[in-house]
Amino acid sequence: MSKDDQHDVNVLRRAMIKIGGMALIAVWGPREVPALAAQHLSVTGKPMFLAPGDATDVVVHSRAENLFWCDMMMEHADFLATLMPGKALAAERAQAENFQRSFQSQYDRAKAASFDRTNYGALNRSTVELMHPFIEYKLRMLDAQQSGRIRTLLFPLFFEHTAREAQRATARLEALAGGNITFDYPEVVDFWTASMSDDAAFIAHLLDPQEQDLISSALDSSAVFKGFNHANRARKLPGAEVVIATEDLIDFETTIEEGINAGQIKSIIDPTLADHMRRESLKFIDELKRTGSKT
Repeated sequence: MSKDDQHDVNVLRRAMIKIGGMALIAVWGPREVPALAAQHLSVTGKPMFLAPGDATDVVVHSRAENLFWCDMMMEHADFLATLMPGKALAAERAQAENFQRSFQSQYDRAKAASFDRTNYGALNRSTVELMHPFIEYKLRMLDAQQSGRIRTLLFPLFFEHTAREAQRATARLEALAGGNITFDYPEVVDFWTASMSDDAAFIAHLLDPQEQDLISSALDSSAVFKGFNHANRARKLPGAEVVIATEDLIDFETTIEEGINAGQIKSIIDPTLADHMRRESLKFIDELKRTGSKT
C-alpha cells in the first residue's frame, strides 16, 4: 500500500470513528428498554456496546455499562492468566481463570436480562460484588510481583492499571445503582488520560525493538496523555483538543492491530489486547461527549 493510499485509509477510518461516536445503532420502542445496548460502529475487531448518544434513562445506561465493563474485566482476567505461565503460578493462574468465568457469566446475564426500573439497581450491585474481589486480587498480585514473591510476564503497571479500571467501573456502577447517569468532565479526563498514557506505553514496550518508528510514536502518545493528565489538575482542558489526540491514538491502535493480524508488525502484542485498548479509547471519546463540555 502506498503512503497516499494509507493516508486515504486513515482519513476514512477517522471519519467512521467520528460517525461511530454519534450514530449508534439501535431501534428503540416507545415503551420498552431494548434487548441490547447500542452497538458502536467499529472499523475492526470486536464490537462494543454503548448507550445511544441521547439516552437519559438510567436503565439503558446500566445495561450498557454492565456489558462494557464485564467485557473489559473478563479480558483482564484472560490476559492475567495467559501471562502467568508455568507450574509455579498455577494457583494464581487458576484464580484469574475463575474471575474470567465469573465475568463471562455476568456479561451473559446482563446481555440476556430484562433491565427495568425494578431491578437495574440490583443488577448493577451484583456486578460491583464481583469487582471487589477482583480488585483485591490484582492488588495482591501487584504486591507479590513487586516484592519478588512471584515472577510473571506482566508489568507491575499492568496490575495497577487494571485495578484502577476495575475501581472506576465499580464507582460508575454504584452511581448508576443510585440513579446517577452523569459524567463529570474533569473526572473523565483524569481517569482516561492516565489510562491512555499507560496503554500507549504498553504498546511501546511490547513492540519488537526493531520497530523503532512505532515505538517512538507510542512513547510520544503516552507523553501527550500524561501531559493532559497533569494539566487537567490545574485547569480545564479544551475538549476538542483531547478528542483529536484520542482519535489519533485510535488510528494508531487500529494500525497496530491490523499490522499484527497481517504479520506486518513485529511484537509480542496479542491482537485481543490491541483491540481491548482501542475499545477503551472509543469509550473515552464517548464519555467526553456525554459530559457536554464544549471547551
